[in-house]
Formats: sequence, structure tokens, C-alpha cells
Amino acid sequence: MRAGFFRRLLSSLLDMILVFGVIYLSFILFGRGMLQNKIDNYDEINTTYEEIMAVYNEDIKDLQQEYEAEKLLAGEDEELKAQALASYVEQSDILFQQNQVDTAPYIQPLGIYFTNVVYYYAFIFLLISTFYTMILKGMTLGRRVMRLKLTGPVNLMSLFLHDIAFKYLLIIVLIPINPLYAIMAVMFMFLIDTALIAATRNKLTVRDMISKITVDKTEYNY
Repeated sequence: MRAGFFRRLLSSLLDMILVFGVIYLSFILFGRGMLQNKIDNYDEINTTYEEIMAVYNEDIKDLQQEYEAEKLLAGEDEELKAQALASYVEQSDILFQQNQVDTAPYIQPLGIYFTNVVYYYAFIFLLISTFYTMILKGMTLGRRVMRLKLTGPVNLMSLFLHDIAFKYLLIIVLIPINPLYAIMAVMFMFLIDTALIAATRNKLTVRDMISKITVDKTEYNY
């Protein structure tokens, strides 16, 4: 019997949680240090940036408190309230502009670091997911927990197409280009899969049809 959409979704989420857990552990153990070492004087840059931002946030907080106090003192006088607001906007803009100048030397190296972090997670996710799926021949932990199995010509090529290429590859490629495109792709794929599984008798997604693999309910003897 073919599996429904939400059962398939939950199995995918379980597998993603497992894979991201491994990636996070690898990042903590060696990935973070490796990426930070690619940026000259990373520790100094990051510490200085955080100090500048802490001072800026504290100044903004003080300015907001002053503005609230001036509003309270103004009472029902709308003119005084307007003056307080104008002063607040002017001073906050000055602080913002100064903060932009102060942080400018640190934005580029930190931006490179965080971009590399995104690449690290995306690449390692693709790598681990591929090996994880291939080694278990599609019978991943998520599918076992949700009691699902793959039926059809299950081989390395069809598994890669079904579980990696048509499932994650496009999204991972879009993330470095524009995260918004990746989010839109996820939403589009979600809607298409939901519609096809809910509205068709065979409950087949596009990747099911192309790879000729179906996802069925089953029982496992653990």
C-alpha cells in the first residue's frame, strides 16, 4: 500500500535531523576551526566586531530610554512629543551611520566566514545524505521508524535520483545563489508533492515517476 504524504514527510525530517546532527558535531569538532583559520586574525576581527556591536546596542538602548522619558515629560503636549521623536530619529540615524563606519572593516571577512559555513553545511549534507542513502539502500532510519520501504528498480542510480538529486540537490545549489530561491523551491516542491500524492490514485511524486520507485508501507522485524 502506497504511503501518504505526511508519513513520507516525517521520515524525511527524521533523516534530516540525524544528518544535521552529524554535521553539527563535525562542525564543532573540526569544521569551525578549519573555516576560521581561513580568515586572517579571525578571533581578533570577531571580538572587535562584537565589542562594537555591544556598544552600539547599548547606545541605542540608552537613546530609547531617553526618548521614552521625554515622551513621559511631554504629557499631552503633541509638539514636545514630535520634537522628542525627531530628536530620537536624528540621533539613532547618527549612531547607525557611525556603526556602519566602525564595522565596515570587519563585515567582509566575517561575511566570507559565514558564507563558508553555509557552503560547509550544504556540501557535507549532500555528501553524508548520499552515502547514508546508498549504504542503507534507501532503508534509512526515518523510513524504518515510519515503516516505509522503496519498491521498484532500487539501484545506486535510481536511489541517487530519487533520494538526492530530485529531493535536495536543486535546493542546495540555490542556497549559495539566493536563499530566497531555495525557500521558494522548497515551497513549490512541497505543494507539488502534496497535490500529486493527495489527488492521484497512485500517490506518486515527480521523482517517483522518473526513477520508477514507489514508497510503500511495510513492517520491519527489528
